[in-house]
Amino acid sequence: MSSLPESIKALQIQPEHRGVKIVQIPFASQDLVKHLPDDQVIIRVRAVGLNPPDWQQAFSDWGTPGTIAGGDSAGDVVKVGSAVKHLKVGDRAAGLTLGGSYQTENGAFAEYVRFVAAVCFKLPESMTYEEAVSFPTPHLTAVLSLFRLNIPKPLSPNPKRETIFIWGGSTAVGHHAVQLAALAGLRVFVTASPAVHEDLKALGAEACFDYKDTDVVKKVLAAAGEEDIIYGLDAVCEKGSTDNCIDVLSPSRGGHLIVVLPVEPETEKRRKDVKVEFILVHTQIGFPIELGYSNISIPVLHEDKNGALEHVSVILPHILENWKAGHGSPNFKTQRLRHLEGGLERIQEGLEIMRDGKYGREKLVYTIA
Repeated sequence: MSSLPESIKALQIQPEHRGVKIVQIPFASQDLVKHLPDDQVIIRVRAVGLNPPDWQQAFSDWGTPGTIAGGDSAGDVVKVGSAVKHLKVGDRAAGLTLGGSYQTENGAFAEYVRFVAAVCFKLPESMTYEEAVSFPTPHLTAVLSLFRLNIPKPLSPNPKRETIFIWGGSTAVGHHAVQLAALAGLRVFVTASPAVHEDLKALGAEACFDYKDTDVVKKVLAAAGEEDIIYGLDAVCEKGSTDNCIDVLSPSRGGHLIVVLPVEPETEKRRKDVKVEFILVHTQIGFPIELGYSNISIPVLHEDKNGALEHVSVILPHILENWKAGHGSPNFKTQRLRHLEGGLERIQEGLEIMRDGKYGREKLVYTIA
């Protein structure tokens, strides 16, 4: 274990919602580092990406004081579990973990991180670390959404061209879901600000609607016509968006709606013929999940982990084929990146930017080393 440091810098959630601070934690001596589980990898972190849960954990009771912050990072693979087939030492990779919740010795906002390999992908040769960290949480959330909807896999034959309605196309999850759904052969209807409609059409959306339009449901139903909609994804879950998503689904066939935040019981029961299903990206890690702040308890879902592993090891390499830094691949583009300076020492500033809503259609990323 001489190749791994005895201690590393990591960002720790502070008491009383005061944010995060850098601490030194033991590393090489950790049991899970010395005896790496066979389905995990260790990465030397080179860049991290920020997601909404990161600031919510830092500044609210979503976070557990004393745990290590951060969900998404990218870097160099330095150790690989015996069952991992799609990654090897020396590869560049990006993945996700559940930071800020229960792990006191592991998190993405650190110099080294342990990932379950099922939620960790190999970077194409010319993809930068900063581009890579815009992927894990939003991309795998979108992957899980389509998986739960039982939609054909991206780039596979799809003889029946159904429509999916996505609320929040310019969110991080929406950005990835639009592209994945289009690659799966679906017609994609999406809401967003009119300023981004052309961008979303370039990503694969067939029809775009203003999310502020009070007649948005009527307009979506009219646009769908006889080819009604049975699939939905609410990537926002606020200000009545879930009710609107339910209302655009087929009046004759019903539908299935995925939501990324828990919704009120009356919304969930709005229509008997529409299944409303909450998902959490971390079920793909393969651990049971207990989130005390919201009384969320989810058992191990092996099918989610298996689906994620198939995606990162088999499907995603094709999606990212011929990637060019700054341009993406013929099949896929990143969000616009906002590169913040200062590494681990300055991540709290990025979390404050997100908390205060001082960012737009962009992914906040930091270079760590």
